[in-house]
Amino acid sequence: MRDGTASPKAWENFRANRDTRDLCLLEQFGLCAYSETLLDANDLGMHLDHVRPRSKFPADTFDHHNLLLSAIDDISFRKLIKRDVFGGHARSNHYSKSDFIHPIRPDCQRFFHYASDGRIEPALTLSESNKRKAVYTIAILNLNAPLLINSRRRWLETLEEEIDQLLEMPAALENFAEAELCLTNNKLRPFHSAVRERFGALGERVIRQHCIHITSDHETPL
Repeated sequence: MRDGTASPKAWENFRANRDTRDLCLLEQFGLCAYSETLLDANDLGMHLDHVRPRSKFPADTFDHHNLLLSAIDDISFRKLIKRDVFGGHARSNHYSKSDFIHPIRPDCQRFFHYASDGRIEPALTLSESNKRKAVYTIAILNLNAPLLINSRRRWLETLEEEIDQLLEMPAALENFAEAELCLTNNKLRPFHSAVRERFGALGERVIRQHCIHITSDHETPL
């Protein structure tokens, strides 16, 4: 075995270490790095995923900066059909350094728009080159898996109903935004980026004033 590479057995032993998983869970505020589903409450389990696939970048196998937690532990055990598989398992060993949008990059949110029907789309303001990156990332991670679309749509519908009821009560609306966007027991609520987009300027102000976990150099997942 060459220096810096890893045997399958070494990776299996490392993957079984809960310390690494727990650290990623803490750093990701409890969310799947790719889908922003809540990892310990999604009935799908989770797995450690290599941003740069270890089959192509074996030297990065144990690099913590190359490890993220993605939803879905075992496709067969969860009885998922292919079109509902998303995140790291959907991407497998495919990776383009020039086109893949890393979910922890500070400006990753600006590449995407979250539609009311639950779909994720390239943001309308993107250049053609950045639109290509967004399209590639959405497709390679299958972020519009029917299972995800349905979950996002239901979450946003409930959120939008509550926002509509609070439009004439600014203080209550701001409190609601803070509850939805800031940490609770070191966890974020599901689909944080979509919720952040829904609150618009109010959400950005609440984040600046009350959500110290989100800064220009430490963003949430996609």
